[in-house]
Amino acid sequence: MSADVIGSDRPLTATQRALFEVVVDMIVPASADGTKPSAAEVGVLDFIAERQPGDLPAIVRDIDRLDAAARERHGAGFAGIDAASRRALVEDMRADDAAFLRNLAMHTVTCYYQDDRVLTAIGLEARPPFPKGYEVVAGDTGLLEPVRRRGSIVRDA
Repeated sequence: MSADVIGSDRPLTATQRALFEVVVDMIVPASADGTKPSAAEVGVLDFIAERQPGDLPAIVRDIDRLDAAARERHGAGFAGIDAASRRALVEDMRADDAAFLRNLAMHTVTCYYQDDRVLTAIGLEARPPFPKGYEVVAGDTGLLEPVRRRGSIVRDA
């Protein structure tokens, strides 16, 4: 993948995008009852490109490695093999490299659980936790009492 593709508004080729969607759907598939979308449906790639674009080159390398391994092992690209073979291949690659697809998995679940459809489906309000979150009375230093009771945790020099 060339640097100019990473820097563009289309950070992956069409083939890489298709593979990316297959992989994120393995991380978080749609619910069987249809109430929760799959990860590909919530815009994970756009989320990463907007918030952590520096992570994209490593993610692209991982999905390219995955596709190459599928071609070597199965004679077809990752998107073209059956689900059991996909799962086995990912597990084998993770056994060899524990960091394989780790960033993608973290970004996927972070993005997924911010999507309004997902929040609603799991029984939460589709809104940020604040300002309707915890109310803190201005100037109420009584909230610091547990910290004061704990005492100092700083070691004297």
